[in-house]
Amino acid sequence: MNTHVDSVLVPTDGSPLSRDALEYAMAVHPAATLTLLHVIDYVEEIRIAEAMAGFEELHKRSTHRATELLTEMRAAASDHEGEVRTDYGFGKPAREIAGYADEHDIDLVVMGSHGRSGLQRVVLGSVTQGVLKRVAVPVTVVR
Repeated sequence: MNTHVDSVLVPTDGSPLSRDALEYAMAVHPAATLTLLHVIDYVEEIRIAEAMAGFEELHKRSTHRATELLTEMRAAASDHEGEVRTDYGFGKPAREIAGYADEHDIDLVVMGSHGRSGLQRVVLGSVTQGVLKRVAVPVTVVR
């Protein structure tokens, strides 16, 4: 089994858990290329928005927030020996994360999880669970 990891995808939503996942990826794979990915889910963005300002304004605000978040996360990875890349996408997070891993030759996904189980996971949904079902590469879940 090949355990060498050249590229690590770290999905991020800015939460403490995604920051923990970044710290883990940096510690365990210090020379790997890290890609920090934020997925913008417009359904969630619309719920968050106080008033619908139109698609163009929503798109502008969402991409601005994603860029700020990724800049912040890149700064948190400033001590990483390997290359650090950032990207963002649009859609359902689990689907987009798995697709990104497949399309960009990612060796490993490292992500945080709230560790919810049972009814909470069913009601609230789980991006981590969705990624585990869809992605073809190993996934390390940091709690």
